Amino acid sequence: MFSTLLKMLKRKLKFFPLMRLKTTVIGSLPRLHEDLRTAIRLAVDLQVETGIDIVSDGEQRTDMLSYLSNSMQGLKFDGEKISITGRIRPVENMQESFKIVDCLEARKHIVEKGYSNMLKISVSGPITFGFSAALRNAGPYGNIRNIELYNDVANVINRIARLIQSYECLVQIDEPGVSAGFLDPEKIREPIEIAVEGLEPGLTSIHVCGKLNQKTVKSLSMVKNVSIFSLEFAGSPGNIDLLSRNVFENSSKKIGVGCMRVNVVSKDDLTTLEAALEIIRNAISKIGVENVAYVHPDCGLRKTKRDLAFLILRNLVEASKGINV
Repeated sequence: MFSTLLKMLKRKLKFFPLMRLKTTVIGSLPRLHEDLRTAIRLAVDLQVETGIDIVSDGEQRTDMLSYLSNSMQGLKFDGEKISITGRIRPVENMQESFKIVDCLEARKHIVEKGYSNMLKISVSGPITFGFSAALRNAGPYGNIRNIELYNDVANVINRIARLIQSYECLVQIDEPGVSAGFLDPEKIREPIEIAVEGLEPGLTSIHVCGKLNQKTVKSLSMVKNVSIFSLEFAGSPGNIDLLSRNVFENSSKKIGVGCMRVNVVSKDDLTTLEAALEIIRNAISKIGVENVAYVHPDCGLRKTKRDLAFLILRNLVEASKGINV
């Protein structure tokens, strides 16, 4: 009798397979082609074919800071170096922002190919961008710690993010400057909340790579209009100890688990499948599988060799298959 029931169960499982954790990328991939339009399309294809669920445009145009170079007044760009020349304000035609142009190119390709994948566009956060811009010259803000600088940048980012979401795409605010201590943890909420004001929480996430502390995690968990926080765990394993089911359930937030190191120079440096699974399981033990939104590499892959970036994505998908939800 038992063997008969077991056979019936196995047959049913073929029609009702167990679901796995979703996968995504942080944003950037290595440049895949000299022609920008072709590069964006190849980036989307690579992610879809590898098995990534939530794809990006691959940030094929330039670095995360220069991507905003035509979105703001009051800035001067010299290559990848920025300086502030006046009060930061949005440009008149935000539709021509590099972020919007590349988002629409990726979205068009997804529709044309009939892909079912959601598109996520990452935008440099106000703290990371503001601090980087003021390093050479703080301009009218006078001081690199002036909160008005970060709030002005946040207003521009909010305009970009609203436009991205108007095309039914997800928005990810990238804030490596938070873990780097560009601003005191108690001051990071104000500019970030300006950047995400009025956004759809279910379409909004924040990514913070690097080593964090309890104050920063608490501040991030209190930010409104954000449903997911993507954090680094492979390169900063101590971040696991900062996770708490109560903190995230009380704030209705979920976690993106960074389980693959990206600062690698050879195959020997890659995070193994076993190590990635251990990271994911440790996170689940802290906050519960229902509070894990997806898994992803620790950070962007712009500076990672192309063959290694592909292996990281492939291994990520394999790791996601090892966790049933």
